[in-house]
Amino acid sequence: MKRFAVLGLAVLAMVALGVGTGFAEDYPRIGLILATGGLGDKSFNDQSFKGATDAASAIAVEYGVTVDDILDYVEPTDIAEYESLQVAFADSREYDIIVCIGFDQKTALELVAPQYPDQKFAIVDETVNLPNVASLRFNDWESAFLIGVAAGMMTKTNVVGFEGGMEIPLIVGFMKGYSQGAKWANPEVEVLVRYVGEWGNPTLGAELAREMYNAGADIIYGAAGKSHLGVFTAAEEAAKRYAMGTDVDQAKTEPSAADVIIGSGSKRVDLAVQDQIEKAVAGTWVPGEFWFGIVSDLGFGTGIYIGDLDVNAYIAASESQIDVPCEVILKLVEAVNGIKDGTIIVEH
Repeated sequence: MKRFAVLGLAVLAMVALGVGTGFAEDYPRIGLILATGGLGDKSFNDQSFKGATDAASAIAVEYGVTVDDILDYVEPTDIAEYESLQVAFADSREYDIIVCIGFDQKTALELVAPQYPDQKFAIVDETVNLPNVASLRFNDWESAFLIGVAAGMMTKTNVVGFEGGMEIPLIVGFMKGYSQGAKWANPEVEVLVRYVGEWGNPTLGAELAREMYNAGADIIYGAAGKSHLGVFTAAEEAAKRYAMGTDVDQAKTEPSAADVIIGSGSKRVDLAVQDQIEKAVAGTWVPGEFWFGIVSDLGFGTGIYIGDLDVNAYIAASESQIDVPCEVILKLVEAVNGIKDGTIIVEH
């Protein structure tokens, strides 16, 4: 796969000159616009990139080309870049589908997509009600609730923490689910909350985590992109302080912190992105809003990585080095069943 930056500038230059690109190829092409914070967050962006790469790899084998031929991607550093990048991708007329990662691409996509009615788009974590856009949504609060259950049961101080990237509805939903899960499992627990204010600042993430650890929290759940990598750093520095990861098994993606990460929320954005690409290439793609989660039409996409056994579709093994008592796993099974049958309604 190739970074899009140089190609994007070339396309924009040709557009300014009124020159068409005419780059039609005899194999599918995929465009991927990542969320700010970029690759290396060991969670959301990396997981999205994996889904696109997995799809591109299969396509490359089928057509006898390389992944670089199939997938172009870009890592914006500011939300102000989204509109011009979406335009550059779409105006090239090269891509079977353009996948936009992150809620904050919505405003730009609502402006850009109508200008290119024949171009297929997908967006993750927001809804854009247009006939050429597929909106991929996740019940993040379900994963957060399960993480809260584990934290509430495993805390020794009865104080746990939550570190979010920004105080926006998406992340507030994580916080509410986590807090509810912790108190459902342990009514005596107190939940401390901090927001970093950005997605790519692990230094500040570590500072805020230290504040919560010093205030008595012994487990902190991070939902802040690259910023919450700082939670793992702060946990490593302190005695008997632990962390919870987000979106992927972060004990696997950040193995140096596997001794402090108890578990991680599961958000299968990789499968969602891969599915959209495969459908676009196969000619079965349709627009609309698609929900992933325990309580959803699709019935999968959220859960928890914890312990050393794959228990069911929602509780999977982690590469954490921390022993998790059997009673915690049993409580998680009870929580999953409650969410599925509606006896537990998770706030968000």
